Amino acid sequence: MRVGVDLLSVRRFAKVATHPKYRAVLFTRAELAQAEGLGEERCVERLAGRFCVKEATCKVLGRGFGQGLRWRDIEVLNDDWGAPRVTLSGGARELAEAAGLGEVAVTLTHQADLAVAVAVAVAIAGPSAG
Repeated sequence: MRVGVDLLSVRRFAKVATHPKYRAVLFTRAELAQAEGLGEERCVERLAGRFCVKEATCKVLGRGFGQGLRWRDIEVLNDDWGAPRVTLSGGARELAEAAGLGEVAVTLTHQADLAVAVAVAVAIAGPSAG
């Protein structure tokens, strides 16, 4: 089993969340679409939480961004009940497969100015050779 956690100040992340270029690098179109229409403050909080989940997921994968994966290789969308769900693609998927990891389960919470995310994955098979 692998566990990753991340803590983020929403206020400090606001400059990133509101900058068009950074948003395009960090988030998929679907992630941005789920945040649109929430009002500026709630949108920043939503994107900060998604960023926090991406960081926690990187820790599960054992790599940082630029070390075989890109920000948009980890997509965080809400399920039908509003819970965050992670989908891996590109380098993130390759790292998970090489490590023999199954689905990445995540949880996310906000309190005052903070977002906290925890990600967990269980090895379903031994790491592949190569």
